[in-house]
Amino acid sequence: MRLLAEQGAFSAEWTRSVFERVPRHAFAPDTVYVWREGRWRPVRRQDDPGKWTELVFHPRDALVTQVDDGIPPDGEGGGGLAPTSSISCVPAVINMVTSLAPEPGDRTLEIGTGSGYNAAILAERVGARNVVTIEVDRTLADEARSRLAKAGYEVTVVCGDGERGYAERAPYARLISTASVRRVPQEWLRQMAPGGEIVTPWLPNDRALGLVWLRMRQPGVASGWFHGAETFMPVRGQRRERADLAALWSATRDRATRTVEGYDMDDVDVHGEFALAVLLAGVTVFRQEGGWFLLAEDRTSWARLDGGTAERFGDRDLLGETDAALGWWRSQGPPKLYDFGMTVTSGDHRVWLGEPDNEVAVFRS
Repeated sequence: MRLLAEQGAFSAEWTRSVFERVPRHAFAPDTVYVWREGRWRPVRRQDDPGKWTELVFHPRDALVTQVDDGIPPDGEGGGGLAPTSSISCVPAVINMVTSLAPEPGDRTLEIGTGSGYNAAILAERVGARNVVTIEVDRTLADEARSRLAKAGYEVTVVCGDGERGYAERAPYARLISTASVRRVPQEWLRQMAPGGEIVTPWLPNDRALGLVWLRMRQPGVASGWFHGAETFMPVRGQRRERADLAALWSATRDRATRTVEGYDMDDVDVHGEFALAVLLAGVTVFRQEGGWFLLAEDRTSWARLDGGTAERFGDRDLLGETDAALGWWRSQGPPKLYDFGMTVTSGDHRVWLGEPDNEVAVFRS
């Protein structure tokens, strides 16, 4: 915490005191995971307490606490292919809670309990009896409930579909999601109090960056700004099968159209990636060593840029679309992620730049 404080991570004094009171290790399971040799490998506290401690208290990395939905791996290989639950890295948790800005006594709904760590953070700020947290995975929900109780937090832990919220305790002054959504569920809007605030990661494609803060402006309408570039796992009801880029490349590379025309992406940082996610509907941008790979949502078109060469496959001209999108982004400043905002209604999500009237893209609900 001292290092984070020295780096200016705590913009509000209450956030530091809250984080200092919640013992992160008390919410970490005895088995956590580290990426090694192409898989997520288990690190067990009893077998390697030093490594376990290092992972739990890493100042910048998330702690993976479950892989492959907790399903044991086949064969003797061990480990898993995809993380399905984690304790977010401390800077991300700080940014989310700071963006939510809960006040003592605020009734708060959390989507995605995971280990229970975030719920404990919220409980320290608003009071444990004001926190409802929802977890879709029965095992995770039961374990989190036990950890929270052991740590002295009388939080309401519900096993259910977070997209449906929890109407029994509505209305809520604050709602925070630790899982990404492609579209903000309408049930969340319906369960918010007038002027209530929502903080959630937004995922219009498979790798988009964007933590959005929204305030209820009127019944069924919420609007606000993007506050960060965090990426989170999607809610389970909105997950898509992971694209096998290597297999796709192998199967189609011989039919690709190649060019040596200059497609300059050297200046594309996290803010440029966000702009591409907004402007290229249904396209995911992957960073690769030395270049970029762009994949259409239907996985029938792709583009690859590597140094001075570029190639594309499929009916959709992703090279041309990318060039046009980056041209617009650069012509605007280029803007930072934080210069964008979003308005959510029952019919669509409208992303705008600078002010709501300056719409950049519309995503239908």
